Amino acid sequence: MRLVRVGVASVSVKVGDFAGNCARLGAAIGEAKRQDVDLLVTPELGVSGYSLEDRIWWPDVARRSWDALESLASTSAGVSVFVGLPVRIDGLMYNAAALIHDADVQGLILKKFLPTYSIFYEGRNWAAWPEGVTICNGVPAGDLVFKLPFGKVTAEICEDLWAADSPARARVFAGAEIVCNGSASPFTPRKNEHRKRLVLGAASSLVCVYAYANLLGCDNSRLVFDGGGFIATPGGVVAEQHILPAKYWTLATGVVDLDDIARMRAENSSWRNAAAERRDKSSTETVDVCAKNAGPKKRPKKPAQASRGEELVTGLPANFYLPETTPTQNETHLFLDELFDALVLGLRDYFEKVGVFKRFLVAVSGGRDSALCLLLAVQAAKGLNEGRDAPRYAERVWTCYLPNEALSSDATRDAAESLAKELGVSFRVVSIAEEAAVALRKAAELMGGEDKVTPLARQNLQARVRGDMMLNWANCADGLVLVTSNLSEAAVGYTTTGGDNQGGYSPIANVPKTLVTRLLERAAARFSIQSLAKVLAMAPSAELAPGQTDEADLMPYVILDDLLYLFAGRRMALTDCWRVLVRRHGDYDAEQLRAWTLTFGKLFANSQWKREQLPVTMKVLDLDLDPKTGFRFPVTQSIQDELDELASAPS
Repeated sequence: MRLVRVGVASVSVKVGDFAGNCARLGAAIGEAKRQDVDLLVTPELGVSGYSLEDRIWWPDVARRSWDALESLASTSAGVSVFVGLPVRIDGLMYNAAALIHDADVQGLILKKFLPTYSIFYEGRNWAAWPEGVTICNGVPAGDLVFKLPFGKVTAEICEDLWAADSPARARVFAGAEIVCNGSASPFTPRKNEHRKRLVLGAASSLVCVYAYANLLGCDNSRLVFDGGGFIATPGGVVAEQHILPAKYWTLATGVVDLDDIARMRAENSSWRNAAAERRDKSSTETVDVCAKNAGPKKRPKKPAQASRGEELVTGLPANFYLPETTPTQNETHLFLDELFDALVLGLRDYFEKVGVFKRFLVAVSGGRDSALCLLLAVQAAKGLNEGRDAPRYAERVWTCYLPNEALSSDATRDAAESLAKELGVSFRVVSIAEEAAVALRKAAELMGGEDKVTPLARQNLQARVRGDMMLNWANCADGLVLVTSNLSEAAVGYTTTGGDNQGGYSPIANVPKTLVTRLLERAAARFSIQSLAKVLAMAPSAELAPGQTDEADLMPYVILDDLLYLFAGRRMALTDCWRVLVRRHGDYDAEQLRAWTLTFGKLFANSQWKREQLPVTMKVLDLDLDPKTGFRFPVTQSIQDELDELASAPS
């Protein structure tokens, strides 16, 4: 048996932090060496950080990345490693996976497929490698297979795996036995299961070992990468990493038998015929690293194959004929837990990587959005410094309740205080009644009389007083103000500019209101938080006017969120959205649903200017309204034709 130990490392990096990124990559490489790994895969653009955006145009980025790569290579004797970095060739920028072997950079594989959809704009900055091989910084670059002492390996980069015609196919038919993929694939709930299916499918159809390593953490503020990784053969997953860890890097290893890969290829006539047909047409070249590095250089001693054989046998199924079974898992709970943990990871990483904050500041109202933000802040504080600061988490989370006594209820104060107390964090009460009265008087002066101050202005001035107080508090406390607005509010502009949509970071701006409720319900059970029952018992309300409730102002959130998904997510016409609602919500009158759909359409189209001003947030769902990541919606436009069509559509 030709037994090879393969490793996949997830690493949390920061854009432009070449020394810090290489320190974490180096730590993962060092652990791989201690575990006698032959071949290690690390994430896409791990040296520079993935979300470089327009910073890639500064020439020093490629230069510093290469210097960092060579420094990393000098400490990597004893293991072969794929490392991601940007390179410049003939004035164009390419996304590369560099192979380090024997403490030298042996060559570069360049990314072919550049996603320019959804949140991705790689076509703006990067060049796609067409085909063939060139020279970059003195080493071959392009379509390569590397002949290493234990077998032939190649790589592809992130989107290459998702493409209809993966470049790995040609490289496998050119002889590669192991395909390595360094990725920066952003999180959405349960997406890792989809990645696993892709990796298993590639290993099976290409008859190869496929090793996949994903980026970890929040690398430049908006995208959250869940880490994880797989080592798969045609027979299944050999090793798998957990996603969303608190650690800054993780490593998983597994033993594979390359002689078994050779046997399967020899026995598979379809594979043999495809390889023979494509081999002569391929632009892939093989770099014989063994011959290149032949000489008196002393090589590290490799472990005995016997121990690897024992590990391989241990990993075999208990029964070769019956499938292994596991207890049924609740997919909804898994979805909600992954989403919650991703929000925590993104918030923690933003706090740490910005590096200027001492604590999280949360204005708790007794409502659901601020309750969820407080839960996230507490868990993020417990995860600081890889969880080593958990005993001091309460020092990092400060809360306040800012009532306007004429409108704020005892129930909301009790809910807010009970939650803060149960979570073990401070709770301050500071009235805004005096400031709201002053703001109302000044508004009256500007308008020439209090009777000319509109009801909307009376409501919003309270939110603006609270917003100013929170920002002033942040200046004094070196705090990160968490904005508590959700995706449903962003969709219809149900926020106050200069008020509740102002702050340092908006952790739930990509989470619709109905999902906020489900997350709280799940958190109450998952973490045994009794006080959340008080929060969930109350109808959502901003408490800015007597008897106000959010759903009376807008529409039931279940309707609003359905419209948001259908219109913004599925790009359906408003009339079709209404017809879907009629079939989904038979307990509501069709004309009422039409009215709500008309309201939604007007508010959605007229609220883009507000969405352009929202604070930094993280993307965790496919549906995304952040204009900086995934939703380029015009600010000035008309949807009157759609509204007219909906208004006159027959029932």
